[in-house]
Amino acid sequence: MDAQRALLDELMGAARNMTEDERKSYREIKWDDREVCGPYIVRFCPHDLFVNTKSNLGPCEKVHDLKLKESFEQSPRHDAFVPRFEADLAQFCEKLVTDLDKKVRRGRDRLAQELEVPTPLSSEQSEQLSLIEEKIKKLLEQIEELGEAGKVDEAEALMRKVDGLNAEKTSIIQPNSKITALIQEKKMELCEICGSFLVANDAADRAQSHVAGKQHIGYSMIRDFLSDYKAAKGKAREEARLAREKEDEERRRKREEMEKSREKREQSRERVRDQEREKSRDRDRDRDRENDRSRDRRGNRHVGYRNGRDNYDRERQRDCRGRDRSRSRSPIRRDRR
Repeated sequence: MDAQRALLDELMGAARNMTEDERKSYREIKWDDREVCGPYIVRFCPHDLFVNTKSNLGPCEKVHDLKLKESFEQSPRHDAFVPRFEADLAQFCEKLVTDLDKKVRRGRDRLAQELEVPTPLSSEQSEQLSLIEEKIKKLLEQIEELGEAGKVDEAEALMRKVDGLNAEKTSIIQPNSKITALIQEKKMELCEICGSFLVANDAADRAQSHVAGKQHIGYSMIRDFLSDYKAAKGKAREEARLAREKEDEERRRKREEMEKSREKREQSRERVRDQEREKSRDRDRDRDRENDRSRDRRGNRHVGYRNGRDNYDRERQRDCRGRDRSRSRSPIRRDRR
């Protein structure tokens, strides 16, 4: 019947039997709705694992629908939602395992107390037993003598005392004997997976029945999922750490390369500045030498001019004196005037 209903839902839709008014307010549930069980569609829901067992969690409050699970697996957003749903499932499973481990520890402590080796008799009890055994021995000797003497009534009276001493002896040693017998009769052990108590060295079929039971299988699934989930998270963290280290190393290498490049540029600029300063000094020296030569040339021209002027003046003076002498030697010329 359920299979037929599911087939009709698939062919005609879940709203096939609704009225027009009901269809107007009807909204088809999608796998990413809040009322859908994320753990169920990504892996499993722990509520489904322990039905009709002592660990029954009751029905899940969210929607479980195989069609939604299939829709999620085919969705292009599948990979984006898997981490979130798995994180929800891991949180739920972690709580279940934590509670179960507490139960296992309590059970282990209980077994340790129940199966504890009985303590030996105290020194006082041992002394009482020795006195009782000594009395019994003496009474038995007396009974034997009375029997040989034919004193049956007296022997029977002493025998009743022996019975009383034996009962007293039994009351002292009996508690430890019962505990020892119980331990030897049946030893219990605890399943570390699901926390169930088992009979040690039980028949193989009973042990196999336990391993194949819902509770053991359910907690095995939960523990396996947690182990895989934590391993994957640890691997992802390690890969992220290595990636960060690689990025840090790459940034450090680039910084070093930039620093080396900057130093090279600075050295190159410094060489250029040194060359410019050297050229400037060369130009200054050349300019100084040129200025010195210019001063030398101006100085030489001034000296030559002064010497030439002096020679000119001397020549002029000689000419004037020569003309004067010539005039003084020509009287005729003066007479003609």
